[in-house]
Amino acid sequence: MRWLKEGSIFKLEVNVAPFGSTGIKVFMTHGGDLIVHAGHDEQMENDGHISRRFEGRIAIPMGVDANSIESSLSPDGILTIVAQETANKYERIIPVFPSDPHRHLSDHPHVSPGGP
Repeated sequence: MRWLKEGSIFKLEVNVAPFGSTGIKVFMTHGGDLIVHAGHDEQMENDGHISRRFEGRIAIPMGVDANSIESSLSPDGILTIVAQETANKYERIIPVFPSDPHRHLSDHPHVSPGGP
């Protein structure tokens, strides 16, 4: 599995055709990984039972808006995951204020006593 960048879109394609459309799940972890899980329950195949499972894990690229991640499944079994590049290359801009040696941090209008 590998992310491709097309303009401001990140794209990932995975062939999950052997698993059918009902056994596919896509998860995003707190650590910034994307997990694709595919599988099906045991099925009779030539007088035996078979069970197939696939799990792929890939890091979500820096600069991806995690809330924009979407997935779709084509009729031929290709799972496509797309995500938008963030408009801002930084996660959060932290303001910088001039320091005043006579002013205490708790006097700042954006900081409450006891912490932020």
